[in-house]
Amino acid sequence: MTTRRQFIVGLPIAAHAANTAPAVRAPYRPLVAFHYQASFDEKALNWYTRFQHIVTGAILDAKTSSALQRNASRLIAYEWSSGFYTGDAVSAPLDWQARVVANRNTWLLTHQPMTGAAAEGGRVAEWYDFANPGLRKARAQFLAARLVKAEYSGYFFDTVGIEQIPEPAKKAFAERHPTLDYNVCQGEFFKELRAAMPGKIIFLNQGFRHADALLPYADFDLTESYFTHIDSQTGTALRAWDSAAKPWEAIKTPMAQLVLPATKKFPNVRFVHVNYATAGAPLTERAARYGWVGAKLYGHDSYLIVPGSPSAEESDCYNNDLGKPVGPLIEEHGVVSRAYEKGVVGYKGNEEFIRR
Repeated sequence: MTTRRQFIVGLPIAAHAANTAPAVRAPYRPLVAFHYQASFDEKALNWYTRFQHIVTGAILDAKTSSALQRNASRLIAYEWSSGFYTGDAVSAPLDWQARVVANRNTWLLTHQPMTGAAAEGGRVAEWYDFANPGLRKARAQFLAARLVKAEYSGYFFDTVGIEQIPEPAKKAFAERHPTLDYNVCQGEFFKELRAAMPGKIIFLNQGFRHADALLPYADFDLTESYFTHIDSQTGTALRAWDSAAKPWEAIKTPMAQLVLPATKKFPNVRFVHVNYATAGAPLTERAARYGWVGAKLYGHDSYLIVPGSPSAEESDCYNNDLGKPVGPLIEEHGVVSRAYEKGVVGYKGNEEFIRR
């Protein structure tokens, strides 16, 4: 999700220099990595700062943030979009929590915290009422001020959409606002945030599911587990390109029916596909490559997360600079592929390939 579709702004060059010296192309850097832990050793710093953008689990301390920005990487802070855990400063700063609770009757959907939906492990949470314009404006201004102070480049908003809030909260919203749509109101919050922090990044998680309401205000959008996932029994699993028996568990159907319509309608939103793998399994390294190839079939970007073992996320596949796509995705004779300026990527059966 990076603002205004340009990630690197060139410095002005004297007119005479443009006529006498060839343009120097900046070294290729992959788009984005995710790391939700608060600490980075030197090995981790070397890995994550290869990327243009790093999504962190929160706004980190100044020393860590500065270290992550040493190669001009832009930092994007995780933000829980739909609510917060009372007393948990990681989910929302305590001063902000106190302000929200003081306005409970209009800023929150329920009279007391409750669990369900996006709340983790049975924890109780407070849930925002995005229909309230006072909440939308106050939160936008609060988040924008935090971003400027921390010198971060944007926010990654998790759990967007009405399906992420518990059933009693949904019911409360419907009873309180019978003529309004929760997703549209949440989109109005992102609109307010865009106005409060111009030039900053708004990165959504699965905003494509409510594209008309949310994506007009986004720079990036995310899918999760569309190419690889963690199976509870077998560990790392690679999704088949297509499956007649289980089309929604393969790659082609969800991409074609959920993601691609949104990409066509909102071409300025850059899509990133996060996939998952388990550490130590033979498929861990391949999963990064498999997800990267799948993303490139659509002209998108990807990153593989290995929960609990971030060092296992390192892969050379992200260093492949293929240039721009020079043709559409082609599917024929059991092979799906796409040509780029510097090579071809694709799947042949259940095997991925990168040809330079």
